[in-house]
Amino acid sequence: MTTVLVTGGGERLAEVAKAIEAAGAETTVVDTLDRLGEAVSGKTFDGYVQLPVAMTPRHGGSLVSRVEQFLSEGLLSRFRAAETVLPSLAESANVLLVGGQTNVDSDAPDDQEARTALMRVLAHALRAERAPSHLRVRTAGPEWSATDIAAKILSAGGSESEAEQTGERQAIGKAYADWRAEVLGLVRVEF
Repeated sequence: MTTVLVTGGGERLAEVAKAIEAAGAETTVVDTLDRLGEAVSGKTFDGYVQLPVAMTPRHGGSLVSRVEQFLSEGLLSRFRAAETVLPSLAESANVLLVGGQTNVDSDAPDDQEARTALMRVLAHALRAERAPSHLRVRTAGPEWSATDIAAKILSAGGSESEAEQTGERQAIGKAYADWRAEVLGLVRVEF
């Protein structure tokens, strides 16, 4: 039976897990990063759906500190979650990163394009970490229904022939392996 890990928070967590189970997979649901390591220990998952995390914004303090909290406890915590989950993913697992993390502090600036770009960076980092193996990582928008998410996480991929898939996977895997070597080989990085 296909096993899928679903992480995140809020109402969508149960809704997505139910849709995946209805499609015939077994799910493990984790709603907090604190329990994630324990929940995945010794297990292997064929799929991983990462939903936005639920967070409570702090009140008071500077606008800069509130934006920092949104990024560190919200969007960037998804990188920590992915790092924790990665060793538990099967070699050819499907990963779906679902966007939708929004800053609930109405006074704070928001940049949807920047948030989407960070999700793509996470997707590339996951692929590169597994190179030359082929980990399928996709991103999805917050408008995706639970049924859409279940269908995508349980799909085997595109309609290419096995030979085309194998050639493409090898090329992608080599490209990510080269990229990873370059990034890890950097002596100095400036931000």
